[in-house]
Amino acid sequence: MENHTESLHAASRLIYLSLIHSSGSRRAMAPFASEMAELLQRFQSQESFRQMVETGLKAMELRLLALEDKGLRLSARRSDSFFAATLTDYGKLLARSDLKAAEILPVHCAIATAFFPTEADLDAPVEDLGAIVIVDVMDILKRFALAELALPDGETRLHPQVKSVAERLRLLPEDNPDRQRAGSGTSWVELITIVLDHMVETGYLLAFEETPGEVEYRPTPAYQTALREGIVYAFHAFRDIVKAASLEEKNTAGSAAGEGESHV
Repeated sequence: MENHTESLHAASRLIYLSLIHSSGSRRAMAPFASEMAELLQRFQSQESFRQMVETGLKAMELRLLALEDKGLRLSARRSDSFFAATLTDYGKLLARSDLKAAEILPVHCAIATAFFPTEADLDAPVEDLGAIVIVDVMDILKRFALAELALPDGETRLHPQVKSVAERLRLLPEDNPDRQRAGSGTSWVELITIVLDHMVETGYLLAFEETPGEVEYRPTPAYQTALREGIVYAFHAFRDIVKAASLEEKNTAGSAAGEGESHV
């Protein structure tokens, strides 16, 4: 008969190692590769062990996003859970002491908007969502920064901190040719690249370089699940503002075209 204490220890180890895996720290996970493989095999083959792990996750307010080859992809169930990362924590993970943590939120919203421009995309097969490149994210971020400038003074959809970030974004250069040099300053391209690279490291995006010099990014099921089940108010507000700006641009372009035809 299976020892309950041993099973409980193994379930706890799987959760512990999966938290390390979910943080994107490959170096920290390397010594535990064999142990993780055995635990994952047990998780898939033993229903009682799987239930024990799921009970542990629920007790620790963690959500299983995806079962991956190298571990369970986990996230916090709520923004106020102990394991939920704040913007400040996330800024430290990116290893940039001069990077203002709040700047990361609009970049994440722009990336999410690029992949999921409509609500239906959150339920679409992930393989049908296509790929994006840095320019796609930059275009959305630019549209947001300009649209935020035109919002009425009483606009309440955006947190004041996000509004101040939009102001700062409008002052940043789109790119710095010498961005690889220390102290070169922050640019839109650098912000987007840092966030995309970290999302690849943590298994939320896959990167492909089919054309030399141009990296394409595709979403993983874990990323789609994280957005669908733990979607944040900021993303909705960001996407709504970008969508409204796009409609206004189309209407303006249509009106201009109509006026041009009337003068022919």
